[in-house]
Amino acid sequence: MSSTDEDLSKRLSLLHSSIVHDALRMEGLSNQTLPHQIRPISSGKTISGKVWTLSGELQENISVHESLLSWTSFLSEVQPDTVVVCQPNNQSIALMGELSAETLVKKNIKGYIVDGGCRDVKRIKTIGLPVYCRFYSPKDVAGKWKVMELGKKINIGEVLIVTGDYIIGDDDGIVIIPEGIAEKIIIKAENDMTSENKIRDAILNGVDPQKAYLKYGKF
Repeated sequence: MSSTDEDLSKRLSLLHSSIVHDALRMEGLSNQTLPHQIRPISSGKTISGKVWTLSGELQENISVHESLLSWTSFLSEVQPDTVVVCQPNNQSIALMGELSAETLVKKNIKGYIVDGGCRDVKRIKTIGLPVYCRFYSPKDVAGKWKVMELGKKINIGEVLIVTGDYIIGDDDGIVIIPEGIAEKIIIKAENDMTSENKIRDAILNGVDPQKAYLKYGKF
């Protein structure tokens, strides 16, 4: 019987991005990692779960009112218990700030990843929402940017991301798992983690690393 979304998300949270990447690579999917320039604003945390996507673009002559109506519509419609992944299609403004982070925490969002900027960083760290971004800037969406699509396909780097996919992010980076193979990849990563633990124990007990690799088929 297939596992539930909740069960898969919980099991994924016990893994790490590198071992999930390795499991995907062994299945022929070696380009599921987001660009390494997208980094966590606070280290030491793992985010994982189902993806919910957001995309938009800069707009000339958009009013502050229209742009903020657009942004707050996203905050109203975001699917709870997901990791939001945003493609803002620009590298000039912040697509996350203090009030938005407070709202997302209230709606049980597990994390926010943007292929762009963030502001109010000190406050967001205090709020506790896990956020990944490329840069910081005080410039925000007001009078500049509009939401175009919610829950649709997006691309970040070479990776196609669909609402319903699974995601894991930590200090090593961010990996996307296509929804259709999520359970298979999680099971493989769990098995690989068990093998890694056995290899670690063997090496610490004096086993030659090459012999450990040949025995367990992992390193």
